[in-house]
Amino acid sequence: MKTVGQILSIGRKSKSLSINDISIELKISKSIIADLENDNIKNNLDIIFIIGHLRSYSNFLELDTDIIIKQFKDQVSFDIKDEKKHITPIVQNNFFKIEKFFAASLILIIFTSFYFLFIDQNDNEINFALVPDIPESLEPIVEKANTFNNNLSQNNYINKSDFINNSSALASLEFDEDVTTVATLKMLNPTWLQLRDKSNNIIFSKLMDKDEEFSYELKLNYNITAGNGGNILVLIDGDVRGKIGKYGDIIDSFVLYKDFTN
Repeated sequence: MKTVGQILSIGRKSKSLSINDISIELKISKSIIADLENDNIKNNLDIIFIIGHLRSYSNFLELDTDIIIKQFKDQVSFDIKDEKKHITPIVQNNFFKIEKFFAASLILIIFTSFYFLFIDQNDNEINFALVPDIPESLEPIVEKANTFNNNLSQNNYINKSDFINNSSALASLEFDEDVTTVATLKMLNPTWLQLRDKSNNIIFSKLMDKDEEFSYELKLNYNITAGNGGNILVLIDGDVRGKIGKYGDIIDSFVLYKDFTN
């Protein structure tokens, strides 16, 4: 049975293309292409990044990408199992366990003392619900909407056209039936992110920094691939819906929908 690397190499050569040609066309480094064709890939922190490149390479060669991806994952998993046979178990020293227990106990005592001294005041203060911060891009719209609501209380009648002119945010909610739903992916920590359209064309591929965002129209139905779902916060039209997955979850070809909550 041919390996993934052999299949890629045969497919490339059948189209009379060099590794340099593939690198220029797909904007993938020649070293990564060579590693893929030589099956020189290990399951590490960059594996989801490699899978994204493999998907693009397979689509470019017009191969059965789903089968290629599945075989690649099985192949990498097999390599890891084989390596684990040679791992020498690490014997922990009981001294370090005691040291960790002492440190944890000390932190707990400090936190408890701080709570009772400065936070717990017989619960006499008003408790406020914690709500997500309003995205900066929406603050002017919300402020304008609030101003317009105050004006409504001073007038018994308002013309519909004036309503639309005075508040684009409220007008879109009340009268615009063709509202565009926008999805925003906000990074809580550095995370690799890739988005592809329905034809598997790469729309966006980048290692995102903390607090960096990417927005798109939900109706485009982009496929989302990411290294850690727990680091990605999902907002639909500025409304926080939760994280796209749990910490450590590898997201592969996930499509957001309007009613998404997590």
